[in-house]
Amino acid sequence: MNQKLQNINISDLEELKREINNGARFIMFNYRIGLGLVSLLRFSPAIFIKRENEIENFEKKYNLLNIIFGPWFLFKGPFLTYDAYKVNKKGGIDITKDIMVNITQESLLKKAVEIQTIHSIFSKVSSSDKKNIFKAIKKINLNLVPLKRVYLGLFINVEEYEDPYFVIGIELVNNTELKIEHIELNLRKYFYKHVVFDIFKIEDNAEFGERLIEQGELIYGI
Repeated sequence: MNQKLQNINISDLEELKREINNGARFIMFNYRIGLGLVSLLRFSPAIFIKRENEIENFEKKYNLLNIIFGPWFLFKGPFLTYDAYKVNKKGGIDITKDIMVNITQESLLKKAVEIQTIHSIFSKVSSSDKKNIFKAIKKINLNLVPLKRVYLGLFINVEEYEDPYFVIGIELVNNTELKIEHIELNLRKYFYKHVVFDIFKIEDNAEFGERLIEQGELIYGI
């Protein structure tokens, strides 16, 4: 994935590292584009923020795009638009670690970083979607799927024109088979068929699961 850089005039990598050590960050904002039957979630370039008071102008810019283009989804357009607005109001998504792990002197000069080693691959799910996913989880037959913990995140490490999708990581009480079909059946009571879910057992993919636990959130269990 190629991540463009914005609002940065630094041409020396060592100087950039010093600025990051002094509190500078790379922030990404989001916005929605409603197209009738679909709602596309889009992200800004990685914006270099040296001072906190710089955030407000970018926040306003992407919230304006969000308000203009976001609501025109026939089903939940205004609600998804509001969820994107809340992410920006909280300061956007901090992707500093991802940029600094991958950046080189050459990519700094080009103001575009090829993301090969990834740290931040999830963001939090909107409150309305989280509520509906939680309702679906509560309907699961625990005799079929003996849940211990359920983690939820929005996978954002997608290609430029792909939509982020929901990831549900599950820990079971015992080592039984994860019946994904049963979980999906409950999810479809609240979500349309075009909404994508990736459901997996945490222990089957330790590295992916660790990132979900760190960057997503626990929605079931303790």
